Amino acid sequence: PLFFCLIINNMGIDKLSSLYNKFPELLLEKNIIKCDEGLYSTVAEMLAAIKVYQDANMGKCDLVPTVFNIIESKHGVLNIDYSGGDEVVEHIVDFTKKISFKTCEQCGKMGQLYCSTKWMHWSHKKTLCRTHAVKLFYYAIT
Repeated sequence: PLFFCLIINNMGIDKLSSLYNKFPELLLEKNIIKCDEGLYSTVAEMLAAIKVYQDANMGKCDLVPTVFNIIESKHGVLNIDYSGGDEVVEHIVDFTKKISFKTCEQCGKMGQLYCSTKWMHWSHKKTLCRTHAVKLFYYAIT
């Protein structure tokens, strides 16, 4: 099952395994992280922030345990679907999405939105640094 996920995304098997091992209470099912390696630290930091918050506040308020259903790169930004949590978890997830919109999906450097063809509306979009945009033949969106 893990091998199939690696075909869909380009995040290394060691990095994926480490996320599932570090955050088993947040990632109950395998194969829900579908993004390239450049977004690894962004996803890892989001999961770490939510885990620290939940560990410190579980039982003190009406906090429902957070469980992620999907974390995927879609149209140049992270698409994150989860259940549970509270307003603080929602802010962490929203902040992560905003960061992903300016982070190269391939290497993690500062990026911007590019499209795969000159016809922007029918094009596949990715957030890339200039180096990876040129390497993958993506066009700048102006």
